Amino acid sequence: MTKTLKDYFKEFEHKVAGIEEIIEGEYGRIRAFDSTKHSIFKNFSLVKGFIKAQYNLENQRDLWHTAIDLLNDSKAFNSEIKEEVRERLLVYCFAELENLNNTILQLQTQKNKTKPDEKFNWQGTQAQLVFLIEQLYEHGFLSPITQSEKFSLLSQHFTVKGESLNPKTLAQIKQNSLTRKGGKPKDVERIEQIVSDTKKQKP
Repeated sequence: MTKTLKDYFKEFEHKVAGIEEIIEGEYGRIRAFDSTKHSIFKNFSLVKGFIKAQYNLENQRDLWHTAIDLLNDSKAFNSEIKEEVRERLLVYCFAELENLNNTILQLQTQKNKTKPDEKFNWQGTQAQLVFLIEQLYEHGFLSPITQSEKFSLLSQHFTVKGESLNPKTLAQIKQNSLTRKGGKPKDVERIEQIVSDTKKQKP
């Protein structure tokens, strides 16, 4: 059975409850606090490791919130020193959560910035795409521009099956199509039908 965050937290609580604090001498409490803090943070690494192993950052954020709630509700911090350590551990968890929130925000900002650069990904062939664009210009669906501008814009806004386009290659494809019998690339009947149907509906 796959372990959950609560499973790891129960293991952590069991270890926290079993920590003994030995206070001896003038600086005994300081040493006990340092030793207890070290042990608790070391055992918490199981919980932290589980959270950070999650691939999805949104899931990580949810789990940090859950860990904070579990810490606040835990009965394992059954002494004054352990209670102090719990407060330090909560500060650590909130810091991790804040860092994660900043990371998510940065990624979302970067994603939004890159959106204008996203391209239409044509799933046919380059020749079919060139034919489609030529048909749109020929039938007046797009305002006339020069051939060089046409292929430059095409390469800026389209990819073919994820591959970038080169304006010179597109121009050569157009030239090759013109030399074919009928002046068309292969398998363009569906494109012709769509353009024809759209033309009939054009006011």
